[in-house]
Amino acid sequence: MVKEPPGFLTTSLSICARAVGLYACMLQAGKGNWQEHNRRDNTGYRFAGGEKTKGVSKKQMKHAKMLLAPLVIAIILLFAASSSQAQEIAVDTAGTETVLRITSNPEGAEVFINGEPYDGVTPLTIRGLSPGKYLIEVAKARYKKESRNVEVKPGENAVRFSLAETALHYLWKIAPLLVLGAVMTLFLTMISVFNGIVIGIFAGMARVVPARLLNIIAGAYVNFFRGTPLLVQIFMIHFGLPPVLGSLFGDGNPIPLNPFLSAFSALSINSGAYVAEIIRAGIQSIDRGQMEAARSLGMSYWQAMRHVILPQAVKRVIPPLGNEFIAMLKDSSLVSVIGMEELVRKAQVIVTRTYRPTETWLGVGLVFLMMTLPFTKIVTELERRLKTSD
Repeated sequence: MVKEPPGFLTTSLSICARAVGLYACMLQAGKGNWQEHNRRDNTGYRFAGGEKTKGVSKKQMKHAKMLLAPLVIAIILLFAASSSQAQEIAVDTAGTETVLRITSNPEGAEVFINGEPYDGVTPLTIRGLSPGKYLIEVAKARYKKESRNVEVKPGENAVRFSLAETALHYLWKIAPLLVLGAVMTLFLTMISVFNGIVIGIFAGMARVVPARLLNIIAGAYVNFFRGTPLLVQIFMIHFGLPPVLGSLFGDGNPIPLNPFLSAFSALSINSGAYVAEIIRAGIQSIDRGQMEAARSLGMSYWQAMRHVILPQAVKRVIPPLGNEFIAMLKDSSLVSVIGMEELVRKAQVIVTRTYRPTETWLGVGLVFLMMTLPFTKIVTELERRLKTSD
């Protein structure tokens, strides 16, 4: 099949436009000459035997007629070329096979065309479709159904679907990562609260012993770490302590701290301040007569504290210590801001990869709930038994 050279229609249109423009200019020029002559002699306008007696000259009329011929030829060629190209397009369209390729991630999805199931799964190649608009749908178990309006044209057509997991399937897929984060959260909380209890016992006793200096030091420690946000304390240790360590033990350059060490230190010190208040309250809840009776029996202050006061105080501080553990379990999520790979940090990484924050944070909340509920039940049962024993 022979085709016209490229740009033929453009060339024809250009010739036609130029001829029309020139012809209009000549007529305008003739009209101007006639108007000028009419102003000079104020006479009429008429033709006599093909010659113009007044107005447009015979030479100008000849030029206008000469330009009319190319205009007619250009219009004829334009229509001929348009008809030829339209026939070629029709022939090409008739001879081109319509192919539609449908792919999906993941593969193996069922295909529906205009609501009707099509035999086969993705990746799928469909031949012989009539050109037009189609509603293409793909569906796969445990994935959300996706649909798209596709305009199928003669030749090759391709459409790709990216299927998203359903909420339950997505939570099942990320569950192993969340469990790893939860294990680290539990471990960090347990060792932090244990250290906090050790610190809190000494700080709590220092607040009630008859020693003014110990009272002031313990009071300053408790008030500072209970009166400032835990997040600020984490920043102070992880970002504020390295320059100090570098000045004291190095060449002046900051000595970076491991995120786990920073998180462990901040949580332990913060927990110790709260445990100190629990211990102080437990000691002071014991009747003063107990101490006086022990001293009257010849015991020293520390002997009376060890053998009489503390055993009774322990029973009263166990439930508050359980509540402190639960609170620290939830507050440990703050260490994610320094890159500590615990539960919340794991969730942040997952969200940046999947762009599904709703399901991810819902899963994190459920994991925290599953961790705190058993401890809440344990604390409640301890309180019941201790009350019964009293």
